[in-house]
Amino acid sequence: MPRLAVNGLIILVIAAVVAPFIVYAVPGVVGADHGLVVLSGSMEPRMSPGDAVIVREVPPSEIERQDIITYQRQGSDTPTTHRVIEKQSTENGVAYVTKGDANEERDRGTVSHDRVVGEVIFVIPFIGHVIQFANTQLGFLVLVLTPMVLFVLSELWELAKSVRDPETGGEDGSPAADEPPAVTTTAAETSSTTDDESDGFTLTRSSLQLVLLLFGLYVPYSAYVAYTTQEAWSIAVATGTAIGFLFCLVLYLASRGSGSNSGATRSVDGVVRRGELPAGISDRTTIPLESVESLVQMALDRDDWVIYDEEQDTYYMTRDDALYLHRAAPETDGGTAVDGGDPASNDTVDSAGSPADGDHSRPTGGDGT
Repeated sequence: MPRLAVNGLIILVIAAVVAPFIVYAVPGVVGADHGLVVLSGSMEPRMSPGDAVIVREVPPSEIERQDIITYQRQGSDTPTTHRVIEKQSTENGVAYVTKGDANEERDRGTVSHDRVVGEVIFVIPFIGHVIQFANTQLGFLVLVLTPMVLFVLSELWELAKSVRDPETGGEDGSPAADEPPAVTTTAAETSSTTDDESDGFTLTRSSLQLVLLLFGLYVPYSAYVAYTTQEAWSIAVATGTAIGFLFCLVLYLASRGSGSNSGATRSVDGVVRRGELPAGISDRTTIPLESVESLVQMALDRDDWVIYDEEQDTYYMTRDDALYLHRAAPETDGGTAVDGGDPASNDTVDSAGSPADGDHSRPTGGDGT
């Protein structure tokens, strides 16, 4: 319970930190239209440099005295945020007389409504400092690029781990090849599963090499275009290309590293399933193998499954019209296998119907009488 409370508290803190920046970047979430950073102290103490104002576009009828508006000054590209101290009606429409709360004099001239950006609905303290810092090269590196790189590296690490060390299926993580997991399937289900899997897309190592080659040629070009143009789209393309190259590189290196021990990894992961020998086994080309390990290795090489028939004590794998199998029990001619461990069980009856001991019986007929 304490851990749950701590996790909840962490989530609340993260939400409280991130929410103001979301409102500034996407003012529409609170019904506003613009987010701006205060640059001067002309409206102190109501707002200070480094605060952010959230502005909503409104008609002239909704602006009254003492409202704070943001407008464009003539001859300036930087908006101004001041308080309305008087509202006038002119031949060209409504005009406003404005003044900064910290200024002694009102602003020169009037502001026509067509130059009004909107009305300030609320102020978010301090976040303007972070936003201005993020607009610098150092701020972009610290606040945007570094977290993104760390996130990408963590995902690449998890990807490499998943390729090298896939999750195991047994309780202790190491079931033996001759102890199949408790997953019951039939031969028909296995065949359909294999067919379904074969219909999917498989990215081979040769394909990865080709993709890496293409990415390797395109990464420096996209980086050059991003450096020369310094546009958002070119930077996004260069970043996406670099991330794609890193993901393919990690996949390729991880697949190389896992190639030598893939047999052990997959065998632990449940290469062997329970099932039954398929019907019409005599109609197939049967290829016996000397050991279970050979069958498992073949399944690993072909990305297939080994099926274990518990009743027949036989491991097998189907491939096209061939049936590869290994019988754990010795084959017989249809009778019962002889077990020399219990003499009483070896009693037989000769052709004359008299009992004979299995260890001392003699053939009937001939000169041995």
